[in-house]
Amino acid sequence: MSKNALGRGLKALISEEGFAATDKAEENERLREGAIGSLPVDRITVNPFQPRKEFDETALEELRNSIIENGVIQPVTVCRDGDNYQLISGERRLRAVTTAGFKFIPAYVIEAHADASKLELALIENIQREDLNAIEVALALKSLVNKCNLTQDEVAQKVGKNRSTVSNFLRLLKLPRQIQDSIRSREISSGHARALINLPNEHLQLKVWRQIMDRQLSVRQTEALVNNMFKDKPKEELKPATESSVHIGQIESILRDRLATKVKVIQKKGGQGEIHIRYFSNDDLERIIELMNHD
Repeated sequence: MSKNALGRGLKALISEEGFAATDKAEENERLREGAIGSLPVDRITVNPFQPRKEFDETALEELRNSIIENGVIQPVTVCRDGDNYQLISGERRLRAVTTAGFKFIPAYVIEAHADASKLELALIENIQREDLNAIEVALALKSLVNKCNLTQDEVAQKVGKNRSTVSNFLRLLKLPRQIQDSIRSREISSGHARALINLPNEHLQLKVWRQIMDRQLSVRQTEALVNNMFKDKPKEELKPATESSVHIGQIESILRDRLATKVKVIQKKGGQGEIHIRYFSNDDLERIIELMNHD
């Protein structure tokens, strides 16, 4: 297939022959702000404010093959940078086009002069258009707040999300690094992460995360597991602690931590007693049994 087929999805706007170089006056007219045309890939620089830091090589190869077969369906977005152009969004497409050996790419030119404007545009464009993982979205939103001096309400309005959604994404950045890495690699979903962020400390977050990884828990199972930890303890009359009650309390704490659910140890006369273990669904019961059988 001829490489001049690039951009075939935009045939109505750009002819296949239109990828040949044009003189400067014609290019300026064709690529005025707000216009769509073809640009030499070697005149486009990557935006330093790009929120995406990781690119899946397999997905890039698939995109490259699709572009060779079908052309670039959606143009990249750029702004002028002297005599060249700086990418605002579409780095995956630019990478795929470059590795495919094409010299030109369809581009949509917008106006952005200050670095702050470029940053804001790049972040907003990528949050809205690209398949970022939840941590990349969170970091992009954080940059809008910190580097663009926007409030969470203003960020929510610019990216078309609810303020609570923006807030929930930002909270993900408080999770331990191991969990953030799992979100980046899509080992766990943002649904898992939202459940984990409700846990009160890093120890419990990592404990539940390990169960998610080891047992391949669904989001619903994870939510049930976390909810178990928040069940209110029964109110008991205050009474002086004895050595025996302290020991029983320690045992309850160990079992609650091990089984991740509510446990009550009832001590009776003669050294006898009962252990009450709460479960809240059939899946939860199976989870507890599996933990008890685990060596």
